[in-house]
Amino acid sequence: MIILMVFAFLSSVDGFNLSPNANYVFNQPALKTFIRPARSSYFGFSVNLRTSGVLVGAPQAQSDLEYQRNINETGAIYKCSFDSPTVCIPYRLDRQGNTNYEDYYTNHPEIRSELKEHQMLGATVEGLGSNGAWFVACAPQLKGNTGIAYLLHGVCYLTEGVEDTEEPNNLFKIKPLRVKAQQRSAWNYNYMYGEQGFSLHVTDDGDEVLIGAPGVMNWRGTVLRYRQRTSVGSIYDPVGRTNVYQDYNRFRRLTHECVVPNPTFTSIPINSYFGYAVSSGRFLGTQKMLYVASAPQARSQHGEVIIFDYADNRTIRETVIVRYRTFAGQQFGEYFGYALLTEDFNSDGLPDLAIGAPMHSRSKEYDNGAVYVYLNAGELNFELQTKLATAYELGGRFGTSLGKIGDLNRDGYGDIAIGAPFEDNGAVYIFLGSANGVQSRPSQRLAPSLGIQPPSTQPYMFGHALSRGVDIDGNGYTDLAVGAPNGEAVHVFRSYPIVRIEARINSTKRELPEEGGTFEVTLCWSVEYPTGVSFPVALQYTLEVDSQMGRAAISNRRSLDTPYESVLVSGDLTCLEYSIAVKASPTTLYKPIVIEVEFGIAATATPPTGGPFCSQCAILDPEDSNHVQERIPFKTGCQKEVCITDLKITNIRWVDIVPPFVVGSAKKATLEVDIENAAENAYLPQLNVTAPSFLRLASPSPECIQSKAIAGQINILCGLINGLPLKSLSRIKHSLTFDVTQVQPGTTFLELRIHVLTTSKEQWPRDNEVEERLLLREFSHIDIVSKTSPREANLETQTGFLNVSQLVKLHNNGPSTLSGALFLADIPLSYTPPHFGGQKSCQIVRLADITVRSSYNDTPLEVDWIQPTAGKGLLKQTFAFYSKRQPEQMPPREESEIPSNVEFPMHFDVDVPEKHPDSYALEWSSSRRKRSNLWLQPIRQSLVSIQLDELPALRTVYFNCAQNLSNVECLQLQIWLPPFPVAKTPIYVELQYRLNLKAIEACLREQEDIFVVQVLADLVKPSDELKETFRIARNHPYTVVYRDVSVSTPIWIYVTSSFGGFLLLAAITYTMHRIGFFERHVRQEMDKMNRESGILDSVTDGDDGMQEVSEI
Repeated sequence: MIILMVFAFLSSVDGFNLSPNANYVFNQPALKTFIRPARSSYFGFSVNLRTSGVLVGAPQAQSDLEYQRNINETGAIYKCSFDSPTVCIPYRLDRQGNTNYEDYYTNHPEIRSELKEHQMLGATVEGLGSNGAWFVACAPQLKGNTGIAYLLHGVCYLTEGVEDTEEPNNLFKIKPLRVKAQQRSAWNYNYMYGEQGFSLHVTDDGDEVLIGAPGVMNWRGTVLRYRQRTSVGSIYDPVGRTNVYQDYNRFRRLTHECVVPNPTFTSIPINSYFGYAVSSGRFLGTQKMLYVASAPQARSQHGEVIIFDYADNRTIRETVIVRYRTFAGQQFGEYFGYALLTEDFNSDGLPDLAIGAPMHSRSKEYDNGAVYVYLNAGELNFELQTKLATAYELGGRFGTSLGKIGDLNRDGYGDIAIGAPFEDNGAVYIFLGSANGVQSRPSQRLAPSLGIQPPSTQPYMFGHALSRGVDIDGNGYTDLAVGAPNGEAVHVFRSYPIVRIEARINSTKRELPEEGGTFEVTLCWSVEYPTGVSFPVALQYTLEVDSQMGRAAISNRRSLDTPYESVLVSGDLTCLEYSIAVKASPTTLYKPIVIEVEFGIAATATPPTGGPFCSQCAILDPEDSNHVQERIPFKTGCQKEVCITDLKITNIRWVDIVPPFVVGSAKKATLEVDIENAAENAYLPQLNVTAPSFLRLASPSPECIQSKAIAGQINILCGLINGLPLKSLSRIKHSLTFDVTQVQPGTTFLELRIHVLTTSKEQWPRDNEVEERLLLREFSHIDIVSKTSPREANLETQTGFLNVSQLVKLHNNGPSTLSGALFLADIPLSYTPPHFGGQKSCQIVRLADITVRSSYNDTPLEVDWIQPTAGKGLLKQTFAFYSKRQPEQMPPREESEIPSNVEFPMHFDVDVPEKHPDSYALEWSSSRRKRSNLWLQPIRQSLVSIQLDELPALRTVYFNCAQNLSNVECLQLQIWLPPFPVAKTPIYVELQYRLNLKAIEACLREQEDIFVVQVLADLVKPSDELKETFRIARNHPYTVVYRDVSVSTPIWIYVTSSFGGFLLLAAITYTMHRIGFFERHVRQEMDKMNRESGILDSVTDGDDGMQEVSEI
């Protein structure tokens, strides 16, 4: 045995490709200020990394400007350059002091006076990485001075580029919250305490700015959108939107536009803090930009995050926020949505969403923090992929900041940086993306350099602010800036390039003779540079030949003094040759000669743990293999040097499932393959299986290698019989157990291609490969559980209207995911009693009194309304963002045509149509996703009889849509259900309506005193009318309305009944008398016998007397 080296020398980096130590550290500059600082300036509270330097926010900094000499803690923005890393200079966005322009003689539309003390300028800064891109900085606590009060408006400054000038370029002040008419209303603090600039985000295309204002409208909060529009001489708005503020720049011929949506039109409750964090992404793929913002105090302080869009509402003449998707927090007080980030973690072309919750607690003792990662499955369907956390047991507040670093390691998947500023002195964790989403283990942990001491007893807060990923050195990899505000420092970490090394072993012989011999192998390396920036890479490697059996030796070792070999690899193929001598043994011919090469970056090219940045250093991707192996078998038992085999697959079968396989009925499925060799020995037999990418091995085996997915397919290559040759005329069985839990809904079959291989020459290759198609079917057991409240009502004690609610829960008990299903609910509206002759109907339920809420995983579901008896469907209410073209304006609708799932503001009333004829409904769209025909047809529910046996039939009226069809007018709601997997989370449908008790009483006949109201629910699949893929179990709750009945009987009925009874009794008595019923035959016989007995006794007594006389 010969081992060229023991592979233990390769040095490793504590982490991945970010430099383990900061390459630049910028500190708060020592400026001469007019007010002596009393505490930390919070230099590093916010950071914006650019290719030339870093823009840093210090919201508690003192000013060095003459006009601000008496203003305490104005805050400041500093510009730090990589060319002069020791000096940061102020970046002047505002040189004025406090201003006072208000007077009672000028009726200016906005408040112009400003109080800048503690305004926190630099609390948020944002911008893209290029020097010419927009830069935005905000002071959320700047106060407007009305002369009698200070209003917490906030302000933001936008400059177009940060070139090498001290003065901002085209500076613009964003300040829409100062409009006097919108400061407050009778019940709301409108813009008074808005705190504009609390959060800040520039879209990835650099054309829009999102600004959070969590204090608007009694701290409901809102998200402002700023953008620029090129215009020619006018800012006329044809819609006349009252909440869109425009400022026309005549010299630059553009318009600054800022919209301030009213959160009351989006059903955001007070004290929600909507806009606490903001972000954006094209969640529908290549379609329009959508926006995301958090409300961490909503849902009783569980928090929520909303994906939304801006839509113009012509009815109210405003631009409103329209919800797309809502995510709910899981723990009380975790501050769900403290930070947001959108990134394509799994490289499917759709941005995913990461939500920080730094107050999340594992033990209810410390703020450990967590980050929720939701993967975008398309069509705004998200699923929680993972909840990231650290092992730190104390209050690290992991998730305080989220860094959009892009594809850090250039593997095609988006990555994420997460800050934990209170974990010791602070830490930043790097998590890499993958095909399955964000990896659960961090690839790297960044921490401030050892020996750094904070200037106070407070934590250093390293990681409180994270920049976007920007390539500052041009090596093709993004770099990162990290703020430590309590340490008044900003750390910049550069990224090392990653190289991908491919190694191959080429042998001059495919097989060795029984006696062994000498052969040559060639080791070749090729290097791939993902970013195209190439430079020579120094490698160190080991070569091991037959290390277990010791039958081989290397005759031309290149290095005798070191336990390893070195090679310099560049872009071209680099090869080295070795000569190997083999001494075979007859007892070990069954085991091939194994040649193994293991390689890594040489110590001289490995990034250092300290010191300056190494420009010629690189890192191997730890996900790539650094080990290659080649097996060379011995030949034996064959007529020629190369064996000629005849492998064939004789049979394949599934051993633990029965085709067709019901998706979800089992977690594993085992495929057994029968293989036969009809010719000479087959060396190194292998089985290659090509399968869909979602079909993986249930448990990894050292005998099988699973490739990466390519075009939706994977290859599984398994060695057979432990590498031994498959003898002539022998048969074997090989089993593969697959994980079938990831089979996608709607898949009708699984197709596998199975191919048996060998290093020997195959005689008949055609029978080496077969295809197996496993048919799939779906089946789901669905429970529709309904509950109605109240269950009964009495017309004698209740009057007017009765509010009824019915909660419907849909549970999928499996085994398969339910897809393409349509939920139905039939709501009866009016009843036409038969005794009215069809001329009059009773309106029991009005359309305007019906409200429906439907959700799944806290996401509202769309509702279609159909009125079957009207011969047409009601046009479904939807919003403009569901339409791929501009929606058409629809005419105003009558009250009876508008379902009341439209959410109205609190000061509007749907029962007053003369004041608000449009009922405040948002615009009606002219198209619907995936369906072009909006005039839907009702689906009749195929229900069994719902007759209630315990109720008297003649006194009961059934008010539902399954009976009395000619007398009942109905409304049907239809809800297309999203893919409904087997889970504990049900689909909720809540119906609320009002019963007109007066109308019910008017419709009941005199002998009717029970009125049963039922809303019937059902589930159908248009693609499965026979219900072969699902079964339903359900109940039919009801509400019984009854009244007390006391109707007197006429007197003639009593008289006639009595007289008739007497006549009937007389007739029966006479008849019984005639047939002798009243004769007592037994008594007559007894009397006769007694009389006869008396005569005999008297005769006997006479004879005795005569005898006695005779004797005397």
